[in-house]
Amino acid sequence: MFSRFSRRMDALVSAYAELGRFSGAVLVARGDRRLFAKGYGHADHEHGVPNTPATPFRIGSQTKTFTAIALLQLQERGRLRVTDPIARHLPGYPHGTRITLHHLLCNTSGIPDYVTADGFTGVMGTPRTRRQLIDDFKDRPLLFEPGTRMSYSNSGWILLGEVVERLSGLTYGEYLRRNVFAPLAMESSGLTDGAGSAVGYMSADGRLARTPYLDNSNQDAAGALHSTVEDLRRWNRGLPRLLRRESLAELVRPHVEADGGGYGYGCVVKGDRVESAGGTIGFVSVSAHYRHDDLFVTVLSNFENAAFSEIESALAAIARGEPYELPSRRVFVTVTPDILDRYVGRYTMRYMGRTSTMDVTREDERLMVEVSGLVRTELRPMSRTRFFARMKGEVELDFLANGEIALDWAGHDVIARPV
Repeated sequence: MFSRFSRRMDALVSAYAELGRFSGAVLVARGDRRLFAKGYGHADHEHGVPNTPATPFRIGSQTKTFTAIALLQLQERGRLRVTDPIARHLPGYPHGTRITLHHLLCNTSGIPDYVTADGFTGVMGTPRTRRQLIDDFKDRPLLFEPGTRMSYSNSGWILLGEVVERLSGLTYGEYLRRNVFAPLAMESSGLTDGAGSAVGYMSADGRLARTPYLDNSNQDAAGALHSTVEDLRRWNRGLPRLLRRESLAELVRPHVEADGGGYGYGCVVKGDRVESAGGTIGFVSVSAHYRHDDLFVTVLSNFENAAFSEIESALAAIARGEPYELPSRRVFVTVTPDILDRYVGRYTMRYMGRTSTMDVTREDERLMVEVSGLVRTELRPMSRTRFFARMKGEVELDFLANGEIALDWAGHDVIARPV
């Protein structure tokens, strides 16, 4: 029987699903009590397979938190110290005496991100070994002196996966299975998509298209895991069984400043809220723990452009008795070609310290956008200056009079500046 809270939660997520803005599964729990869990839409639209709380989804960069847990476990066992230079564990790696494991764990190494490099989308469907991934970035110049600032880099997490394997004698996936998933009975989590795993899609006005193929080897310890909302609840409750108290504190300590909050080891910390989020081709996800309320909310979606962040914050608001809004349908307008031409160009933007390029181009009567590491998509006008795009989550863009673009990207404020 649904409680008053769960009825409101179901109405909220159902509204997003009916608008074509969500497909996936959600779960809300307070302490050991599950408040709400339900699937929406289809895991496989072509075959009519519904999403449920037991459906596995790719969780993208939520993988990083699990990689960080593995490093902290190895530290507890005396195999490493996070202050170790990586040269101690990866001899011969360029600048390895200046870069520490800590730098990799909080994205302050200065190593460029291979995912945002030109050409990644062209090779992402090709299976590659970790050695090939590392060879792709190891000889590139550092962006800055290690430890001097933050720049989000998937590359560092690939190196951490290599460290886990070398020190444990197990593959990365097998290490997590034995030391994280099995102890917490997370039977639907791992590296290889299993039976019933969700298929990734892009959604546009009710029309669905499968996203381009991304071979999981190209994500590795930076983003290759899949899981379910039920398994992630087990993980959240079971963390004290995986790590000692001092290691747990290290995991969620805000080691560096990141866009108005702090970055721990593979997670974002803002006040009492600890977030692990991910976005990958065809999927977006977020898991948030509100520590003061012991409230856990997780949203997993197989729509790359789902309103996952908005849904998570609204579910948390319902659980906490705070105001929230039901979603509405966006209204699009026609804009003349001369207006579109004003916005064509290359822009750069920074998020989590990482600089990315964004190319805006004209294609007949449409404005198109391509962000480094993401698939090209359409910018749809909501007014002469305000546009909407479906990328990793939902993005609204305001073209400003000074030539900049103000973006609301899945709840995060970002500024893009013309090159």
